Amino acid sequence: MSDAHAKTTIDQILFAVMELIRDGGLPAATLSAVCKRAGISKGGLMHHYPSKEALVDAFIARSADQCLAETHSHLATIPRGEGRRTKAYVNFTLREPMMCDPTGSREVSAVMIALMQGRLTHHAMGYYQRIADELRGDGVSKSLRELIVTSIDGLWMQSAFLPQDVVAKRANQVRLQLLRMIQAETKPMDQ
Repeated sequence: MSDAHAKTTIDQILFAVMELIRDGGLPAATLSAVCKRAGISKGGLMHHYPSKEALVDAFIARSADQCLAETHSHLATIPRGEGRRTKAYVNFTLREPMMCDPTGSREVSAVMIALMQGRLTHHAMGYYQRIADELRGDGVSKSLRELIVTSIDGLWMQSAFLPQDVVAKRANQVRLQLLRMIQAETKPMDQ
């Protein structure tokens, strides 16, 4: 099987997992349901993921990888100086189109549902550790970094249950306040 074909199959599988978890919770993401939704055989699924746990872990890990990669792509929009990585993280995770995008919020909601329903795995813990590692040494205090991550998680959780316009307004208010707090703790780099 070619790498491109395997990637497409994996994408289909993990998209099916996301939809099933979002629509019916972790119990809905059975191997049979994933096969049916992704349009693959059980053998094809088992080739990539030998168990439901491996399947859900892969979905969570991929979501974390994508979030961190997107955060890195936003660094170019932030002026050099202390707090740059933290500002990129805040701007990326709380930008209005993402908070209002049904596809983006569906994936985040599915991850949160999986975590709440028992898949707090080393991947999830690793994700939070990776965020902490990314933001450490950026000129922002540990207490502010923890406030940022907790605030963002709370808004993402709200995005699963509240109307998008309400969450978007809150996200923008929180984003602006967090950026002010980061600015107060950091200084720009000399030109």
